Amino acid sequence: MEKIKLYLSGPDRLKKNAEELFKKKKELCEKYGFELLEYPKDLYKAKDSLENNERIAKQRLELIRECDVLIADTIDFRSFLEPYSESAFELGIGFGLFKKLYCYMPDTRLCHERYSGTKTLKDGKGYVDENGIGFEPGPVNLMLEYGAKLVKGDLEDALKTVAADFGKGWK
Repeated sequence: MEKIKLYLSGPDRLKKNAEELFKKKKELCEKYGFELLEYPKDLYKAKDSLENNERIAKQRLELIRECDVLIADTIDFRSFLEPYSESAFELGIGFGLFKKLYCYMPDTRLCHERYSGTKTLKDGKGYVDENGIGFEPGPVNLMLEYGAKLVKGDLEDALKTVAADFGKGWK
């Protein structure tokens, strides 16, 4: 049987030790019998020009086209209640290409429960922030929640879920 090909998305690729983290993730994917599609090495380099950014984006889009499953780290990015925007974009592309989508995050409480600012219950129907803007009804944006399977935990928890979902046959 052919191995399931994974594409990973998330803010770890911004970290100084991104290549080291990728190697660890690749080993973890192999432990569960998956093939992790590798970013070209230059994707870790600084984005120094519009031309370079366009090339990087095209390479990532090709990897998304090639994958069977896209797994995204949807941790609250920079302390906001939203995931890394690049991951949200990549999930949207994956959805449009009919890929199997998984999101993972350590805290899956509802958005208003995770919000550290002032919030008010409005008309008994939902919470609003100090600017009067309502919160998503779930732990992530409703479009992500609709399009992807949300897993509480880390990458390994997501891999276990994918393995359980597809372990007895793929596609």
